[in-house]
This record gives sequence, structure tokens and C-alpha cells, in this order.
Amino acid sequence: KIKKRKKYEWLKDINAQVPKQASKDFDTARKHSFKKYKNGYHTSYKSKKDVIQGFYANYERLIIGKKVVHIQSIGEVKTSQQLPRNKKPSNPRVTFDGRHWWISVGFQEDFESQELTNESIGVDVGLKELFVTSNGMKERNINKDAKVKKLLKRKKSAQRDMSRRFKKGVKIQSAGYEKAKVEHLRLSRKITNIRNNHIHQATAKLVKTKPMRIVVEDVSISNLLKNKKLSKAFSFQKLNFFFQCLSYKCEKHGIAYVKADKWFASSKICSCCGVKYDHSVQPEGQWSLKIREWCCASCNSHHDRDVNAAINLSRWVK
Repeated sequence: KIKKRKKYEWLKDINAQVPKQASKDFDTARKHSFKKYKNGYHTSYKSKKDVIQGFYANYERLIIGKKVVHIQSIGEVKTSQQLPRNKKPSNPRVTFDGRHWWISVGFQEDFESQELTNESIGVDVGLKELFVTSNGMKERNINKDAKVKKLLKRKKSAQRDMSRRFKKGVKIQSAGYEKAKVEHLRLSRKITNIRNNHIHQATAKLVKTKPMRIVVEDVSISNLLKNKKLSKAFSFQKLNFFFQCLSYKCEKHGIAYVKADKWFASSKICSCCGVKYDHSVQPEGQWSLKIREWCCASCNSHHDRDVNAAINLSRWVK
């Protein structure tokens, strides 16, 4: 009935599975939203103006060939890499980032169990470094690299160029605007790829140490982003993506991925004697993010804030 209306005639041109899956996605998002928002659910609809567009592809009709994927209602599409042909695909999604088309397909794989050490590693994330571990491993903040800083400057310049060339109330923008837009999207994609690649390499290096378990702090990313002075720096770190990568890699290798309680004061507890930082007796004064090193008033042990937090996390028990 809806397809007969002039407003929704475009539904005839797409696969019947796409709106069905969109309804399922909306239902899932609504259930998650009830957990997040106290006063009911919050709805934000997708727009044609969004930079990233995407749709669901019916996995039952997805045929994978030699560097070719046959998608229902679209036809054959060439791929830059060969997808597995002897495995059943699941939840295929096609997205457009404004420059390139991407297909994301899930495949189930069985992994052999490996021998793990008895070590428990605590991982403390931050802005100075991406993370610091209890065994002394430190991973640099990629956003401090000269290459990334240079790309961010070029992206900012392209953004200003777009803003200057944009004409309000005009549907078809000038060729200069489109050129600046393509450059902005290209640089955005490049920066994202550099950050993602760095996180993948860092988490892989961490998992290759084969510990019995990895303990991280239950960080509220949304609360971190509320800090006006540091929100930009935290968004650049992509901590949510870091935790996702670490979680699935731990599961893949049979390593226990543990989240410590968010109220656990890992940075403020002395890892030598267990006494908590007390600003009334400490020469450093009131506890703040500015304190990077401190000396315990009880046992006189000198601590690096991040390393101390990582050691305490490695010992955390419920």
C-alpha cells in the first residue's frame, strides 16, 4: 500500500529486504536507547544529506565470485579484494563514504586455542599515550605525529574552502565547491585509516603477549566528551574503537577481557602499600589531571600516574 503512494514510489526500485532490515535496525536501536535515556527513547533519523550512506544487502542472495560480488537488485560489483567463497556470509552492509563504496561482510571462523601465560595485564588509556600497561608497554598517541598534524591542517584548509564556496539556497553547488568537498573527504578518510591502523597494530601487539587476562577501566566515553577542553583530543583517540578491537581480539585468542568498576580509583591507590591518595597530607595538593607523578605519603614510593593505574588494574578483583 505504501509503495502506491507518490511519496514512496522510490521503494519499488529497491530490494524488499532493505526496508525490512531497516525496521529491525530501528527496533534494536530503540531498545538500546531505552537503556541509555532515562525519559524514554531518543530518535535521530538518517538524512540524504549525511556524508556516509548505507544499506543492507540480502545475504541469502549474495553471490561471491572472483573479485566480484553479485548484490540483489544491483547486479555484479567489482571488489578490490577477494572475499572468501567457501564460507556463508552474514549481515552484509554496503556503505558510501562520499568517495568510495564499501561492502562489509561477516564470516564465521574457528580458531585454535593457544597456550596462555599466568600474567594479568592492566591497561590504562589516556591522552599522553594511547595506553600504558602494567608490564611496562607504552603505545604512543598517533595524533601527536607530524604526519597526522599536517593532514589535519590540510583538512581544516579544505573545510574553510568548502565553507567559502558554499552558496545557500542553491541545490547544485559550483565545481570549486565539489572539488573542495572531494579533497575534504579524501583527507578525512586518510586520517581515519591512519588512526584505525594504529589501533589495530597496538591491540594486536598487546594480545600477542598471550596473558591470561587483560583488565581495562570501564570508561564512560560520553562523559569524557563532555569536557569542553579535552573532548576534541578524546574523540581523536577513538577509545571506543580501541576497546572494541581489544575485546574481539581477546575473545578470538581465548584471553579473558575484564572491565574494572568505573568507581575503582586505580590512579589514586599506591600500588606498593595500597594506601589511597589523600590531598590533605600529599604535597601535590588536590587531585587533578595535572598530576602526572606523585609520591606516596605512607611508604614514600614514587609513582607515574598511568603506570600505577595499570598495575592496580592488573590486580583488580570483583
